[in-house]
Amino acid sequence: MIGAVAYRLAALCLLAAPLIGGAAQAEADPCETVHLPKALEASLRQTNTAEQFQQALTEIDGQVSRCPDHPWLNMMGALMDMRAYDVLVRGNNNQVNQSAVDYLIRAYGRSSKYIAVQSEDRQDRFGVQAGAQRGNLTYSAAADNRKAIITALMQIAKLGTVHPYLAAEAPPACNGWIASDSQTVAYAMKTEADLIFRPFLEAAAKSCSTDQTRKNDTPAGALAYSYTNLVRTGAITDPAQVRDLLLAARAARDTYFEMNHGQFGILLSKITSGELDSQLRKHGVDPQAGLLPRDQWFAGKRMSGDEVNFTLAWTLSDTWAGLAAEMAAGTKTLAEAGTAYTNFVSGIVAEGRAAGLEAETRAAILFALTNVQESRTRAHTMDGYDLPPPWLFDMLKKVYGPQKAEE
Repeated sequence: MIGAVAYRLAALCLLAAPLIGGAAQAEADPCETVHLPKALEASLRQTNTAEQFQQALTEIDGQVSRCPDHPWLNMMGALMDMRAYDVLVRGNNNQVNQSAVDYLIRAYGRSSKYIAVQSEDRQDRFGVQAGAQRGNLTYSAAADNRKAIITALMQIAKLGTVHPYLAAEAPPACNGWIASDSQTVAYAMKTEADLIFRPFLEAAAKSCSTDQTRKNDTPAGALAYSYTNLVRTGAITDPAQVRDLLLAARAARDTYFEMNHGQFGILLSKITSGELDSQLRKHGVDPQAGLLPRDQWFAGKRMSGDEVNFTLAWTLSDTWAGLAAEMAAGTKTLAEAGTAYTNFVSGIVAEGRAAGLEAETRAAILFALTNVQESRTRAHTMDGYDLPPPWLFDMLKKVYGPQKAEE
């Protein structure tokens, strides 16, 4: 009983509040003056028994049927349908039956009707009179319920019943809930079984990146995040699938950047982008992903920039990994590996000197060597190998660090 009441209160955001008068023109509309208050009153009513719940459900259904296009009545109907879905699933040993699915499908339809109305006609309402009580109707409640609907649709899809919307049987328009639905789907994709939702994510990303009047970067960002995460966590291991997902993620990232003038955002952060590059390198899809070509290290002011700092550290780590592999195979001694590593570092400093950037190069070398030694930057090829010995690190930073240039 307590759980049902808490769910109802949280979902509807029905908080005690002062009455705010409605617009005069709405007074003549029975959907506003009669059916909305009745539905809200039924939603507020405590339902401690199955009979009470059924009565409230029937009353709300009746009000929605009288005003089938009213956004807030559809929102309340969708919320009540999801309550019915949850009740039926819990009452069936947490198994989904056809009756539960029917309520879920209706909740989806009503939720879609809510968002299809112009935004000015579904602005939040506070202190709405409902019998002896007053309550609030908010977009956030509708959005939370929509997330629950999509999550439930994903659950039954993995049981074999894929809703046409998630199957992308028809190309989705870039409007309504498409952006938030894409985010819900993307964040919920954790296993190989979730790849059944690829058509939806990719159709949404395509629609919202090509629609000239309603562009939205969320689907592309969500896709890039989701596919990167599936590979990063090891949920997908088949090489062909890994390659396919990473290439799709990179294409989506490129689209996201194009839409945002090269800027990162909440959905596609610098961290996620870096992880995508890391996976592209790790799985051999693009060994140079995210790395600045060596012939550009000494161009302009790049030697003191983040791109070179990361690239240089990753290159040093990868170089040592190759030497460590040779030591493990018995084809090189530690002394020989140390000499080769030193020569590699020395060569970079020599290039910087030739470019007139010796001081900047030495500073970058020290920064990169330190990042490698402290494992802040670690090439995937280093897996299973030890870091360069401390004595080698100490010698390199003393000889090739900025102190040498200042003497």
